[in-house]
Amino acid sequence: MMELQHGCRSEYGPLELRIQATASLNGFTIFVEDLRLEHAAVYEHPAQSTLEAAKESAVLHADEYLHRRKEESQHTADWRCS
Repeated sequence: MMELQHGCRSEYGPLELRIQATASLNGFTIFVEDLRLEHAAVYEHPAQSTLEAAKESAVLHADEYLHRRKEESQHTADWRCS
């Protein structure tokens, strides 16, 4: 598991959501990981946004991923940030 610095992390059902701050102003990288898979990263995307918008985007992409897998997607994100 990657050490989190300057970002946020949340468990979301079977997934892990991460938002990592980048060097650019209002820059973040959004990660959605399915830790049940050998290659856990299922979504990774840079974003120029607010932290709240990045969190919403991570949840949206996690829900889309779970929907494609025909899994329940009504989870709650409890973010921990550093």
